[in-house]
Parts: sequence; C-alpha cells; structure tokens
Amino acid sequence: MNPLQASFYGKIDQRNPVISAFDGDIKEFMSFMKRISNLPTYDHNSYARGAKTLFKIWNEYKPRLPTSYYEEHMLQVADFLFDVKFRALQGVCLCAFQLEREKVSHPTQEGIQELLNILGFVRILMQAVLPHEHLCWVLYNGSLCIYNICRYLMSMSYTSQAMEFLLWACICLETSIPLMTAKFLAWRVTLYCAVCQCHYDSQANVQAEAFARRALCKVSELGKLEEMSGLAATTETQRTYKEATVKLAAMVFKRSVYEHRRKPKGLLRPKQKSNLKEIHNMQWPRTPTERALMEMFEGNSARFLAIVEALWDSSRRLLQTGMPEESEIQEVCLELMTAGISILLFCFPGESKVSVDAAVKFVKLLFHYEQWEMFCILSDAMKHSVLPMEGQSYRKSKLELCMLDSMERFLSAQRNKFHSKEDTVSGTVCISSSVSAEKDRQLGGVMSEEFVSLVQTLHTCVCDSAQDVLPDRDLVMDIVLNLWSKCKTVFQRAQVRHWDPVRFLNKMENQEKVKYLYSNQSLQMYVLYMIAASFILFYSLSVFLSL
Repeated sequence: MNPLQASFYGKIDQRNPVISAFDGDIKEFMSFMKRISNLPTYDHNSYARGAKTLFKIWNEYKPRLPTSYYEEHMLQVADFLFDVKFRALQGVCLCAFQLEREKVSHPTQEGIQELLNILGFVRILMQAVLPHEHLCWVLYNGSLCIYNICRYLMSMSYTSQAMEFLLWACICLETSIPLMTAKFLAWRVTLYCAVCQCHYDSQANVQAEAFARRALCKVSELGKLEEMSGLAATTETQRTYKEATVKLAAMVFKRSVYEHRRKPKGLLRPKQKSNLKEIHNMQWPRTPTERALMEMFEGNSARFLAIVEALWDSSRRLLQTGMPEESEIQEVCLELMTAGISILLFCFPGESKVSVDAAVKFVKLLFHYEQWEMFCILSDAMKHSVLPMEGQSYRKSKLELCMLDSMERFLSAQRNKFHSKEDTVSGTVCISSSVSAEKDRQLGGVMSEEFVSLVQTLHTCVCDSAQDVLPDRDLVMDIVLNLWSKCKTVFQRAQVRHWDPVRFLNKMENQEKVKYLYSNQSLQMYVLYMIAASFILFYSLSVFLSL
C-alpha cells in the first residue's frame, strides 16, 4: 500500500503530519551538511551519506506533497547547498571513484574505463563554469578530484591516461583569475609536479624537463604580477614562492644532472670507485654533481629533495637492485648518493630540516642501488634514533626498514655462500661433485638462519601490525615472490629426488625453526593469495621431506 498524500490529512500546514515529517527531515539534513562542511578534511563517506539522504527525501515525499510546495522547498535546499558550497556533482564523482577503487586491489579494464568516464565528466563540469569567476571554487574542487583519481591511475601504471586530465587541471588554475594568487600556488605546483612525473614515468624525460621549465616561468610571471599589483610580500608568501621554485627546480634537475654528464661515445673517462666513504671528510663541493646542487639550490633541505628525486626511478621496483648500465650515469648516481649521505650523516633530519619521509626514501634508495654498508648504517640510525622520536605516524616506515634490513642480511648470506662455494671448487673436482655442491647450496640457502629470520620478520611486520601502519603492499609482495623463488627451486628438486632431503634436513642445526616455518600458514593476510600459496607450499615441502 502506498503512503497517503498530505492532502489526506487536511490543510497543508505545520499540523499536517506529512508536512511536519518532511520539514523535520529537511532540517536534519541541513544540520548534518553544515556540520560536515566545517570539517578540516574532506570525508567522502559523509558527503555520500548526505547525498543519499537528500535523494531519499525527494523520492519519498514527491508523490505525497503538492507540486508547488515540493518545488519551493527544492529551491530552498538548492540555495542552502550553494551557501555551504556542497559539492554535489563532484561529491558523487568522488564517491563513485572510491567505490570503484574498493572493488578490487587492481582495477579491471572496465574499471579503468569507468574512472576515465568520471574524469571526463569532471572536465566537462569545469569547462562549463570556467568563464564564471564567481564559480572558481568549482574549478579548484574539480582539480582536487582530478588529482586524486589520476594519482591512483598513475600508481596502477596508467600514466598516459592520467596525463591529459592533469594538464587540463593545470590550465584551469592558470586561466582562472581568482585562482592566480599565492594562496593557490602550492596546489598549482603540486599539479605541475604530477604532470612532470607522468612524463618521467613514460620515459619522456625531455618533455618532463621542458614542462618543469615552463612551470617555473609561470611561477615567475605570477610573482611579477603580484609585485605590480602593489601587494606587500609577507613572509608566508615568500616561503610559498621559494618552496614552489625548489620543487619545480628538482624536476628540472632530475634530468639535467645526468644529461650534462653524457659524453660522446669513444671518449675515455676514468672509472669512478663505488666506495662512498672516500670523500666524506672533504669540503663541498667535492664533485661536479655537488657543484650543480649548490648552483641550483640553497640549503640542505632543497638539495636533499633534488637528490632523492634524481635517484628515484619509478620504472624499477625497490627490490630490482643494481646500478645503471651506462658508466656516466653510474658516476652521477654515486655522486648523488655521496652528497645525500653527507647531508644525513652530518645534518640528520630535524637539524637540517630534511623531512623524515625524504630521509627514509633515500635510505631505501641505498638498498636499491646496492650500497649495502651505508644502507645498514643509516637504516639502523633511522630506526633507533629518528623514527621512534617522530611518534606513531612513522611506524610504517620503521617496519619497512626492518624488512629491508632482514632482506639485506639474507642477500648478503647468499652472496657469501656463493663466493665461498666458488673458492672451494677447484678445477680438479669432478663435475658431479660440483653439481652436488650447487644442490646443497640451494637447499642450504632456503634452510639458513637468514631465511628463517626474513620470514619471521615478514610475519611480524605484516600480521602483527595495525591496519593503518601496514608496510607497502608492493614491497611485501616482492619479498614474498623472492622467498617463493627460492623455495620453488628446492621443492622442484625434491620432487624429482635428486638428493636425499631427509638426511640433509636431519643434519641441520636449526631444524626446529625450519619446521616451525614450514608449518606456519598465518601469512595469508594483506598480500592475499601469494602469501597463502607460498606458505602452503612450504608446508607441503616439509611434509614431503618427512616422508
């Protein structure tokens, strides 16, 4: 049975139960929207709840109210939403984005197309209000929406699709006069840097540097316009322009530091030693890279940011370790790391205003470029001296460094055992003995103390940590895949019975830990089926070895 209309109860006034209920729902909705509009951060769940509530009210009361009364109150609510700047359409877009993001860990092709449709709708909305200066807040909020979705696409390796929308957001902020002030400069630079990163991710380094230089010119033009307008430059404004210049200059430096060192083929150059401790006691600038840093940047914080950006290569994952192939690029990388190490060793985070996030990222890069000794020194210092003082927000960084420390010890043990086997096998040893030694080395590597320690560290960091401080998903996945690659070889060899695994297992000093490791199947969270599959196979191997 359909609900009765308001006219059934008599006059259309406040004593009418339908009118009373409708007005009460509207007042409750307005109170809720006022409350969330004053929140310091944008909560898409709250705005989604508000939108759903409003649509529910309209759908429920439209057939029960007189048309004139209904439309009059619709206009009143519209005026109210305009006053509190309710981002209805953009809010729906953000909600749709969040729902699409939460469906699966990696979007399908249909999901990507849905996100592109959302971006296209936001662009049309921004284009419609672009000529109207009083609606500049729609442009600003639209650029926020575009940035959030595009950063997600970039993290999923859909950089080319994201770039055109980020460029559109930059153009909108450049052409809207109310947004052409120092107040919005930091956000403009964030968009500029995102476009540069898209170019770098696409290996279009020339275009990335060119866009960064263009952005620097835009920042300079904005400064001149404000100076001509007679506005007094405050300390805050000066700091804003300085930070904007530093960030964009780092995008320029990311390519120029390497390109200036490339030499024509055939030109001989002395090979740079890879020992980073040789020149720490010398006075700056000690290398051509440090001279470039001092010419382009002022202060350790700006120089360190440029170093981290220049070393970071988004096309390679963290555990894909090693130096670049070109000798000139290797030399520049070593000089960059030397400069960064000096800044951290002599002016640790806090004293030099180097952010803890940048310091952690740099220490990870030392692992990435296989600078093991300095990685261990700085990682230990970060974990025990800096991160504990920074509070709960840096627990995730500490967990990731612990995992990398354990991974480094495992890799180091493998390297040492490999070289040890090479040294002990002479030319007179028969081939069968050499093959047997290789088999024992592979099984021994899986059964080593370092292997067990790495798995235990992984278990602790992933399974015993709160949801809000879980380590990076890609890092965990890469470590699991590395562990699985070691176990897979042993498992395959054990299946064809190339050796007697039971006798080998009984000789091991840490067999109790190994049995615990193989029987532990609790690493099934956070990296989904990969962790589960790996440790189920570990358990299968232990059962097989016990037969």
